[in-house]
Amino acid sequence: MNYKIIALDLDGTLTNSEKVITPKTKEALMMIQEQGVKVVLASGRPTCGIKKLAEELELAKYGGFVLPFNGGQVIEWSTGKVIHSKTLEPDIAQEIVRLAKSHYVNLVTYKDDQLLCLEQYDMYAKIEAGINGMQIVQPEDYEKEISSIDVPKYIMLEDANYLVTVEKSMAILLKDKCECFCSAPYFLEICPMGIDKGKSLDVLLNYLGMERKDLIAVGDSFNDKSMIENAGLGVSMGNGREEIKKIADFVTLSNDDDGIAHLINMYF
Repeated sequence: MNYKIIALDLDGTLTNSEKVITPKTKEALMMIQEQGVKVVLASGRPTCGIKKLAEELELAKYGGFVLPFNGGQVIEWSTGKVIHSKTLEPDIAQEIVRLAKSHYVNLVTYKDDQLLCLEQYDMYAKIEAGINGMQIVQPEDYEKEISSIDVPKYIMLEDANYLVTVEKSMAILLKDKCECFCSAPYFLEICPMGIDKGKSLDVLLNYLGMERKDLIAVGDSFNDKSMIENAGLGVSMGNGREEIKKIADFVTLSNDDDGIAHLINMYF
């Protein structure tokens, strides 16, 4: 099968444990781009958190795409054209702020290169800001600030043990309004209904005149499940969750063992 496009999760997939692309993996990705294969970076990160990796892989030169916010947007990297975008409804965005306050958790969302926080001095917020190269900002009136932007997603931040309880509560209180899931023990993500990487990749494939059979999708965690299930070749990293390995067509090596390069050597 001649695959035309490859979608890659970032953390735990494209990057190793040090959050960098290894030389071997980069070389393999540059090789297939030279052959005309499109590279898509699909992540829960905001756009600014993907930028450095997109530039390192020269996506603008080779016509690549990024899917930030777990597929909340589809962006053509060379032009900045937003092909697809879905954000939280304004009333729901405000409701989530109230719920964060009543459950005593910090809440963050994104505005350009700023991480908007209910509570500025929070070690979990600092982790999120550090990963994405963002400035932490604590608006004086959070609800007012939120009303002036389109909210792509929220993250509730708290100690893992307490966040388990909060997740159960949000699943009930926000049922049929939002998608809620923990992307890390201390991160509870709240996204617009119907947002996932698989659906956004379908939008991109349609835009490019391609089909699912043309796509390789690679990931390691449950927010990668939809794209792995829908792809012509669904791939789990060796370090992936067991439930992801079970649904994958192929399990490559881990992200610390150049699993992407190994995959490319197998199929290209």
